[in-house]
Amino acid sequence: MEKIKVGVIGVGSMGKNHVRSYAALKHVCDLVGLYDLDQDRAKEMAKSYGVKSFSSIKELLKEVDAVNIATPTTTHYDIALQAIEEGKHILIEKPITNEIDEANEILKKAKEKKLIVQVGHIERFNPAIKALPDMLKEEEIVAIDIQRMGPYDPRIDDTDVIQDLMIHDIDVVSSIIDSEIVKVNAFARKVASAEHMDFAVANYQTENEVIVTLTASRATNKKVRKMSITTEKSFIELDYIGRKITRTRRGNGDTNKNKQREYEESYENEEEPLKMQLTHFVSSIKNKTQPLITGNDGLEALKLIKLIQSKVY
Repeated sequence: MEKIKVGVIGVGSMGKNHVRSYAALKHVCDLVGLYDLDQDRAKEMAKSYGVKSFSSIKELLKEVDAVNIATPTTTHYDIALQAIEEGKHILIEKPITNEIDEANEILKKAKEKKLIVQVGHIERFNPAIKALPDMLKEEEIVAIDIQRMGPYDPRIDDTDVIQDLMIHDIDVVSSIIDSEIVKVNAFARKVASAEHMDFAVANYQTENEVIVTLTASRATNKKVRKMSITTEKSFIELDYIGRKITRTRRGNGDTNKNKQREYEESYENEEEPLKMQLTHFVSSIKNKTQPLITGNDGLEALKLIKLIQSKVY
């Protein structure tokens, strides 16, 4: 079978990493070329990777089987519809779109044409996150607490911290807990931005009584990416950056029932999550299988984002 031909639309801060990763995955796909509104940037990057720089999205779509959309969220809808109209599979960066009705339309059109839509919630390809489901099989989750914080980035001025950062963890939690959300509260404030919230805390409870607390900040002068899960038997701490899990629980069969044992597992030497994500996308197209993060997953994350935003604006 011939390699899947891929094109990247948008080669800014995130898109350039997609280009780099696709170029390193020559054994699974063929990076045909790229497009960006900034034609000088596109040409320079295309030259450095030995691929084609296209003058329009329409021209790129003629030569590929699939596209990677890494443009500003406000453009996702129009570009995705163009790609679907041309019968191309899409990997679309999170959030799937800016509006719920736009996401619904993309999913409807893609389904009609039997096209793959994968959403770029990359944390699900973090090997530590991938290890959680097996670890939690015999556990009753009581609460999940996630902190995703870092310094202010003036380049991100078109959205708030809820849609920019918190959305990652909303998707992660939904992959761990299969239960409807019944209560939502949220608080937020501006710090460095003129219009958008830079620090936000969301609390929600699921139908099976799991309590979730998400903190997202782009006003914290240290990069923090941590999760803690309290279960009836264990306390699990996950370091997203170090790709490490520490689990504290009672030792089975101990005569001293209060004795605690700590276990640590590291996944830092496994493949880069972005490359895993792109390989999975290409594999889903080749094998005609549903991707790990579907368009519907992206839609559900967007719905909760909108609900949380409604509590703070």
